[in-house]
Amino acid sequence: MFYSDIVVQKGYSSLLSFTVDDINNSVTKLLALGAELDGPIKYEIHGKVAALRCVDGHMLGLSQPY
Repeated sequence: MFYSDIVVQKGYSSLLSFTVDDINNSVTKLLALGAELDGPIKYEIHGKVAALRCVDGHMLGLSQPY
């Protein structure tokens, strides 16, 4: 893939993933800073997960292992 191929693609943004101790608290703080949830917090077999979009458009993935 060439750099020019990446530049012309649309609809993509950076995805940053973090493991947190308290996903509810982390989501609350990020919402207060202007982030938006991209769907509900999910309760997966390995723990809780959430996806948020920051005010600058980047996606954040949060996970809280059980």
